[in-house]
Amino acid sequence: MAPYAYPAPVKGHYKEINIGEFDLVDGIAYPAAGGAGTVVYVTDKLIASPIIAGSDCPMTQARVLAELRNAKYLEVTLNHGTSKYFAAGTYFGGSSREQEVGGRYWSSRMKEDPERAIGSVLHKRQGSFDFDLPLSSPKVKEVSEGDRTQGNRYDVTAPKPTEQAVTAAYKAMHDAALKKNLKGLLAAQGFDAKQIAAIRGLEGIDSDFIVYADRFLVPSAPDEVSVKPGTGYVRTEGTNSKGQKFANFYHFAPCGDHLVLVSIAENPQ
Repeated sequence: MAPYAYPAPVKGHYKEINIGEFDLVDGIAYPAAGGAGTVVYVTDKLIASPIIAGSDCPMTQARVLAELRNAKYLEVTLNHGTSKYFAAGTYFGGSSREQEVGGRYWSSRMKEDPERAIGSVLHKRQGSFDFDLPLSSPKVKEVSEGDRTQGNRYDVTAPKPTEQAVTAAYKAMHDAALKKNLKGLLAAQGFDAKQIAAIRGLEGIDSDFIVYADRFLVPSAPDEVSVKPGTGYVRTEGTNSKGQKFANFYHFAPCGDHLVLVSIAENPQ
């Protein structure tokens, strides 16, 4: 597989006691739902942003890849250059969301540009980052990390998937994961051939995928399937490759004609 590399569109550093210390290298920017500014989501690992920025659901795809890579992230929503919150976290660890209540612990700026999000964010205690990202145009109502930390984890206006569709999506991903088939796992979620080739060429992606694939358990049969408008989940109990027992929840969201896995909640038994 040919390597896929590109100049880092994000540069920065962050340190927080519960999340850790890391550099920022990549991200996605898109208009916030309701026109309330621009969401800027940045990560400590490359997520193939040039190849997913133009997709119908760039934030959803970014979240899929960030979770696959267990990337750490920061997020703000800039409205006239300022953000009311500062979110940080990692998908299989801690997360936080600071709300602006007058302390002014962070400052930000963003250039007025119809096609790009260019600016910087400075947190007085924990770090800063600069970003120069294409401004994506989602075709769906994207859910930000800021939304998720407030309990708004999915788009309630989206259609409700069927239990059969959620089960089929889970089975396709489970089978690909156990076969260590990254191409198949991405294809099952609607990533196209060009995107898949780029993602598979990212440095370190194979080792990240090995860890991610072990989050799928044996046996594979779902114990519970639940659906709501904009989301569905599968619960299953089993063991990973190390024989450790878990009861996991696999949460799906729509992205175009496919369901994608946006969250795995692990529960050791």
